[in-house]
This record gives sequence, C-alpha cells and structure tokens, in this order.
Amino acid sequence: MARPDYQRAKWYGAHSQNYSSANRPSSNPINKIILHITEGSWSSAINWFNDSRAQVSAHYVVRSSDGFIGQCVEEKDIAWHAGNWPVNQTSIGIEHEGFGNDPKWMTDALYNASAQLSAYLCRKYNVPIRHAQSASEQGFLFHRQVTSTHCPGQYFDISRYLRRVRHYAAYRQRVDNANSNRFRASSNWGTSSWNSQRWGKDYRYVRPANVQDAARFKFRIPRRGRYAVFAWWPTDRGYNNRTRFLIRTTDGWKRRVVNQRQNGGRWVWLGTFNMPAGDRWNIRIPRRSSGKGYIIADAVRIVERP
Repeated sequence: MARPDYQRAKWYGAHSQNYSSANRPSSNPINKIILHITEGSWSSAINWFNDSRAQVSAHYVVRSSDGFIGQCVEEKDIAWHAGNWPVNQTSIGIEHEGFGNDPKWMTDALYNASAQLSAYLCRKYNVPIRHAQSASEQGFLFHRQVTSTHCPGQYFDISRYLRRVRHYAAYRQRVDNANSNRFRASSNWGTSSWNSQRWGKDYRYVRPANVQDAARFKFRIPRRGRYAVFAWWPTDRGYNNRTRFLIRTTDGWKRRVVNQRQNGGRWVWLGTFNMPAGDRWNIRIPRRSSGKGYIIADAVRIVERP
C-alpha cells in the first residue's frame, strides 16, 4: 500500500482503473492546482474513487467538518479529475466536501486544511499562488475554468483561500542557540539552563564588553523581500536592559535595542525588514551595551511577510 505524500493526510487508494500511472514531475511538470467540490459526502467521494466503474479520481479529498484529508492518488500519478487530459497531466486535484449551492459546507476547518495542503504543494512544486485565468496558465483554477461544469460552485471564496495559502506557504525558520550549524558564539559566552523561561534546553549568556565578540544566528533567506524578525529570551533582573540585536537588511545592518529584564518566555517582535536572499549570518547580538547585566542569546525566528 502506498503512503500519503502529505504527512497530514491518510491514504485511501483509488482503484487502479481510475487514474494513470506516471512519474511526475519528471514525466510531466506539476504547475496547477484544480479546486473541486464533491457534490456529496466526503466518504462517498472516497468510495467512488475506489470503484472501478467511476473512471474519475482526485489526489486529495478534504472533509468539511474538521478538515481531515484523504489521499486517493499519489502526486506522481495522474488523477482523472479535470475532464481535460493536458490539465490532468500537469495538475493536482483537490476535492472539497460539500454541495456547490450550499455555503454551509465552506467551513473554516475546510479552508484552513485545504490551504495548508496547497501551501505544501506550492512549495514542493513551485506552483504560483495566484488565480489563473485560463487552463494554459499556471496557478490555481476552478474546475469550471477547465471544462463545462459549475464546480466548485458559487461559494468557494478564492481570494480568502489564496490569502491563507500565502500565509501557510510563507518562509519561516527558527534558530536556537543549541543548533551548532546555525548558531555561533565564542567560549566567552557561557551556557545555562537555569531559567525556565528559556527556549529549548539552554541559552547563552555573557557580560557586556567593548569587544568584537557577537553571538550570531544563520538563516537561509529564500528570496529578497520583507521578513518579520522575532527573538526569545528568558527574563531576570540580573539580565541586560540594553541588549542590541543587529539585523542584516538590504540597506545594511539595522539595530534594535531590547530590555531583557522584561518580556521573557515569549516571541518578541523586533520589526519587519527588507532582507537579501542567501544563507548568511543574518542576526547578531553584540557584547557592546550601554546597559548592565548579562546579555542573553537564546533563539531567533524569521517569518516571511508576502
């Protein structure tokens, strides 16, 4: 039995007579996602795709009540869902439980689960996150844009859907001080697990000094753009009240000063910055400080803002 490609899905294989075996994306590129509605229950769609008489299938089926996802055809194979062979060859088909003339089926659970699935597919196959206007374009298409049908009905809000896809597809990376490949600090920086507000198993600390001895965090920024930067540290009255963070931007290094006697044990937004693409040491915590107390280096998170 095949395993689901998408880790949040459960495998429910379609009958072998309802799809075409292939080796995509080597045999055909995957550059479209076709949105459908089942016109019936989730289970009826799953069962129908497993019936040799159906002569139809889709890669995924999303349940309305809770967003549960079943996978019926492997992504490498060609599901018969669009009624258009060239489109089938280059697309992933996603069925959504419901009826096209009844808006109650379009739940938040369904939108969120499907958008997360689509975000995964867009990242994996580099599918553009946009509503394509014709079957010859790459991106997202309603079934009715490909063949004569009303599917997925009048209540599928494509703008709402794509906003969520963009949100889930956005680059995000977290670097903890314990990550030896992406964190660097000299032996002058001590290691402690004393403060329970830490992120992970420990954090680094050092007394301020007028020396070049910064702790550094390395991030792989996929493309030039806007990124929100967050930092995590534990709080104590003996920590520094003027800790500096330096952020690499397209306009050079930007400085943010924080009070590490406050806001411990949570992600603190340092700002949103235009950052260059590349795998670099993008965040620094220098030892220079006009404040008093230990400087803490714990964890940093960067999130793309499309």
